[in-house]
Amino acid sequence: MTDLLRWFSEPYGSSFMRNAGLVAVLIGILAPTVGVWVVLRRIAYLGDAMSHGTLSGVAAAYFAGINVAIGALCAGLLMGLLVALLERQRRVSQDSAIGVIETLLFAAGVLLISRNDRAGVDLTHFLFGQIVTADRSDLAVNAALTSVALMVVAVLFDDLRTITFDAPHARQVGVNVRALQLALIVLISITVVVSLDTVGLLMSVALLITPAATARLLTNRVETMTALAVVIGVSSALGGLTLSYHLATPPGPTIAVATVAWFTGAIAVGRPLGRFRHPMT
Repeated sequence: MTDLLRWFSEPYGSSFMRNAGLVAVLIGILAPTVGVWVVLRRIAYLGDAMSHGTLSGVAAAYFAGINVAIGALCAGLLMGLLVALLERQRRVSQDSAIGVIETLLFAAGVLLISRNDRAGVDLTHFLFGQIVTADRSDLAVNAALTSVALMVVAVLFDDLRTITFDAPHARQVGVNVRALQLALIVLISITVVVSLDTVGLLMSVALLITPAATARLLTNRVETMTALAVVIGVSSALGGLTLSYHLATPPGPTIAVATVAWFTGAIAVGRPLGRFRHPMT
């Protein structure tokens, strides 16, 4: 037992690893909390597209000399707005709108990066994550964004559940379904921004989707699913970070693999409990 505790505690003897651990905890809480609604509403493709589309914002912010997190957030919000506008067109489905806008923004990001050879090197850690470089300022920004996002989820929890399982009833009782959909897009954008230092843009979907999908296999209650997803997310983030230290592997991909290990284990030891029913139990 002592050796096991030493194995877990050894990496966090230095300040930069402690900062990395705190950032891992933040994304391990935030991403699965938002991911529960992404999974339940079956919009995982939007989460994946958002992670790619925000590349344009990261690249634009880099060239403008401003914080890349601001660029990523702006790109995420722009993507949500453009998708909403396209969806209003007849014969344009949501997945088609997401695919078109993702292609546009991701291509724009690649084109911007191609204009400067140095940019490709500097932005690599935003694509794949470089959690061990997180400093106090990164931690403060991520903590603020995480707190805001979690408060929004807490306030909107009941309305999100209503529009997820009974949208017609939600409209009848005066719930603004479109506003809640836009709020969810904002939450996904914030999650992607917090993922910049942790697992990077391209693998942010790992913590957004996989813990929630794993929890979905084990319960049919939203509250329990959220709690389980957070436990899986935090343990994957910290476990992956610790494992990457001992194995000398990149933290981002190691964390992503840890989430998939949880998912595989859930499939191996249990059966899905069936679809959600309304009213919830």
